Amino acid sequence: MQRMIGFRPALIAVFVALLGVVVHAQPSVPPGTGPAVVTVTVDGMPRAVLLQPPRSPPIAAVVMFPGGDGRIGIRPDGSIARSGNFLIRTRDLWLARGFLFVAVDAAVGQPATRGDRVGPATQQAIAEIVRIVRQRTTAPIWLLGTSAGAPAAMAGAASLPAGSIKGTVISSPVSIPDQRDSVFDAALARVRVPVLIQIHHDDGCRSTPPANAPRIKAALTAAPLVVVQEFSGGEWPRSTPCEAFAQHGFLGIESQVVNAAADWIVSH
Repeated sequence: MQRMIGFRPALIAVFVALLGVVVHAQPSVPPGTGPAVVTVTVDGMPRAVLLQPPRSPPIAAVVMFPGGDGRIGIRPDGSIARSGNFLIRTRDLWLARGFLFVAVDAAVGQPATRGDRVGPATQQAIAEIVRIVRQRTTAPIWLLGTSAGAPAAMAGAASLPAGSIKGTVISSPVSIPDQRDSVFDAALARVRVPVLIQIHHDDGCRSTPPANAPRIKAALTAAPLVVVQEFSGGEWPRSTPCEAFAQHGFLGIESQVVNAAADWIVSH
């Protein structure tokens, strides 16, 4: 149920350290000629792996910020070592809908500590990722973040120049600060693009209470549109409440949640 309140080929996977200062990005293979490796230098941590999108042209680009510590282990061939996160394990659904898919790996250094998802260095890295994506497509760019990745998506939306991205989608967003950033650590009042918030009614994670969705919406005072989609149902959890294979990660209703987000993106 949904209530409205308010590696396979064709994947683009970006491996980038989100701490430090972005220095440059250099493709090793020209766009459009097959798999390409792009180096994004962030305090000496290189590498971005690009593969061709599933259709030409894509209807939009979705830049994904996973939850947890953000580390998904993107390899040089574009495969992902840790692919269980909600946004990462649903990549085939996004690709089938015609989206250019970008998976962002987290920094090495101090992952999952306060400031690592919303600070100036992260904002610079996000800006560089968006620049790389824009070089390869004229399609609208959206930032998506789930759980502890939601603060990064919101920090990017708050800091990017006008016109850089079309909007933002966050799911099961961390809204209770602990050792990790919450969405309220991002400058939400500076977000000036449409925002979709997706929650599960039975999300039992203490850091992502679904009841906080109206608070997040209220803080987005400059956003032209903020909508909350609430879901229910799914499979019996196979992980702890804050992990990906529970209601927190929309287990068993992935297609419903992705299609709802995809439809919303296309219509806005």
